[in-house]
Amino acid sequence: MKHCKLYKELFNNECSLSPYNQSKRKLKRDHKKEQERTAGPGWYHMSAPEMTDEIKNDLTALQMRRTWDRKSFYKKNDMKTFPKYFQIGTIVETSADYYHSRIPKKQRKRTIVEELLADEEFRQYSKKKANEINSRKTNFKGKMRKKK
Repeated sequence: MKHCKLYKELFNNECSLSPYNQSKRKLKRDHKKEQERTAGPGWYHMSAPEMTDEIKNDLTALQMRRTWDRKSFYKKNDMKTFPKYFQIGTIVETSADYYHSRIPKKQRKRTIVEELLADEEFRQYSKKKANEINSRKTNFKGKMRKKK
């Protein structure tokens, strides 16, 4: 309304918009497109975020979380593709967690991948496993050559 008053004062004209009419088909089509963009009312109309490289890397890291820690067990991941609807958030610690399960500011990172790369224990374990796999491949190739 403030814009209309300014417009009236500047140009001495009435401020009104022409009515906007759409056909029922167009309204249904637009409504269907909007429903496809969200997860629906059961999920509080959660919208699908745009996939950036950082988000893709985080989702692949989450899919491969069985390799992060040898001691923890995770069920097999049956999803071969990324989910369409998801949200990413940050964990806010309570004051009770200050001494026990808190991550200091220097060790906090923006993404899961950055946290894993900063973790020295994870890097050593992943490097050791990669070397084991590479040595198995070279040994297997050598055995195949001997058989020929």
